[in-house]
Amino acid sequence: MFAGMNVGTPLSAEIMRIEDVEKCDNVIARAAEVIAAGGIVAYPTDTSYGLGCDPRNRDALERLIAVKRRDRRLGFPLLFTDDTQCEIYHDFQSLERVIAKVFWPGALTMIVEARPDVPAHITAGRRSIAIRVPDHVIPRGIARKINGPIVGTSANRSGGPNPFNLSVALEQLGDEVDLYIDGGPSPVQDNSTIIGVEEAEKEGNPPHIKIYREGALAITQIEANLKVDSDAMRLWSTRIIDVDM
Repeated sequence: MFAGMNVGTPLSAEIMRIEDVEKCDNVIARAAEVIAAGGIVAYPTDTSYGLGCDPRNRDALERLIAVKRRDRRLGFPLLFTDDTQCEIYHDFQSLERVIAKVFWPGALTMIVEARPDVPAHITAGRRSIAIRVPDHVIPRGIARKINGPIVGTSANRSGGPNPFNLSVALEQLGDEVDLYIDGGPSPVQDNSTIIGVEEAEKEGNPPHIKIYREGALAITQIEANLKVDSDAMRLWSTRIIDVDM
């Protein structure tokens, strides 16, 4: 269930509270309605609160860039309802598919090659995009409802405090967001871990896993989980590379 709420602030933005994540279809429906109309929604995830719109809507994405105060050249992470929906944007290679099977839904973002038909305003002119299936009913439900991904950047100003509680997002973004969804404090106090699959320099060798950012999912946990998956062990070199992103 949910209830519209007035938190006693002068905000004119709509705010909804999730009382029960098992019974929040109306919240998802309202968020999808706002996003389908070109609006911006701040919503809970399994990591920090997200700030989202429909990335297929160029005007909505430009507005979100302005709200976030983000360099448009950086692009945005995309959140999907499941890995099947991701395939509209990316052709999974074998190891990437195994990683998705092991860690999604969850706090793992993958840097992957965008399909050639993904619009440049979504990729910011890059060949790669960041994709994730989060372990939270709200973003997955919205993506399912609009039949496409939602933007999954954190609900703060660029460089501002990370929003692990809705109040942090409210303080930074105010009326520039159309709908806030209050799901309570985030279950973790870290953002998603970001990885990519990198082909080995020597032809015929298995690929490596590149860590762009260690977050809520520890590198040791990634190694441990992949080492007990027979498909992963067949496809992976067991080498993990740390890089600065």
